[in-house]
Amino acid sequence: MKRRSFATTFCVSPSRTRRNGLSPINLTISYNGSRATMSTGRQVKFEDWDNKRQRVRGSGDEANAINDHLQLLRTRLYDKENELLERGYIVNADILRDAMLDRIDTLQAKSLMQLFREYLADRKSDMECGKIAKDTYFNIKRTYELVLMYLQHRYKRNDMALLELNHSFIASFHTFLLNNRKMKQNTSVKSLRILKQVINVALADRHLPTDPFAKFKIQREVVERDFLTNDELESIINHSFSTSRLERARDVFVFACYTGLSYSDLKTLAKEHISEDDSGRLWIKKHRVKTGVLFRVPLLPIPKLILEKYRESEEMLPVRDLSTFDEYLKEIAALCGINKRVSTHTARYTFATTVTLTNRVSIDVVAKMMGHTNTRMTSHYAKVVDDYIAAEMDRLQEVYME
Repeated sequence: MKRRSFATTFCVSPSRTRRNGLSPINLTISYNGSRATMSTGRQVKFEDWDNKRQRVRGSGDEANAINDHLQLLRTRLYDKENELLERGYIVNADILRDAMLDRIDTLQAKSLMQLFREYLADRKSDMECGKIAKDTYFNIKRTYELVLMYLQHRYKRNDMALLELNHSFIASFHTFLLNNRKMKQNTSVKSLRILKQVINVALADRHLPTDPFAKFKIQREVVERDFLTNDELESIINHSFSTSRLERARDVFVFACYTGLSYSDLKTLAKEHISEDDSGRLWIKKHRVKTGVLFRVPLLPIPKLILEKYRESEEMLPVRDLSTFDEYLKEIAALCGINKRVSTHTARYTFATTVTLTNRVSIDVVAKMMGHTNTRMTSHYAKVVDDYIAAEMDRLQEVYME
């Protein structure tokens, strides 16, 4: 990292004069926009301080001794900068101050990637004993790889001291995800939140004095989700497809529309996930692949018929790989005259909106059936339903006004 600006300023404040009539001389370090202050260990009468020349007035022994000490500090500071740069540090004012106070080696006891590897190993153990889902672990592992890529890209290094982390590092990593890795905002937010979890461990264990995320706002973009209306859903159900591949894709999609299952949960659905209660009602009881949260969904007549249709098959449902499935769904939408982006996500949103909330199923119940840990995520679907109903009523009002 090249130096853009580096300045040292000695300060004496009359408001901090002590009982002996002397004021402490402090050193302020300014480096590439960062600032840090430290004590010089010397005191002087305020009226004897020449602020313009940054030295004690006079030529007496005491004045000369203090001035020599201040010059020595300034020289030592530049030497520390060179040493840190040679060791590969991303230098800032805090690092320089801690180097001057001989605290740098202690604070470097844990590096960023070392701590991340330990965190990753702990999460792997959690995954193996069922505390977190496989997807969660692999997202953490992917973020570890992305941080390493960023270090190599930006700093030509494979690791860095935790003390080097600051707001600029976080903001620049975010830019790297968006521009270099071509991520969308909400995808980048996942990696930032995982990195923040690792930083929280460093803060809790006192490996970091301050939080580099303190002034960085992690914000998701509000994305409007497409869902199918009841008429659109029925048009897909009732359409006669000329190929078996589209018929099978339609069946899987409709099953998801009436159960709220995500693609990964459709793919992993097995007979042991179907159970019958005392009243003869069939349920899907399964842990979500993505989060590990248990969800329960009662089977409505249409998904029951679909399961019965494929009862003799080796798989519960004829689920194909995701990219192929989404391509088939595009064909299905076109054949049914649906001018929307139809994907596996659309089925889940349709379950939350058209199938449940529109039919007055409570938001708490919908949240539980979808495997949400709270209603915050589900409340977005409720707003979508309200907006849709309002738009339809506005359209109806225009009809009556004609």
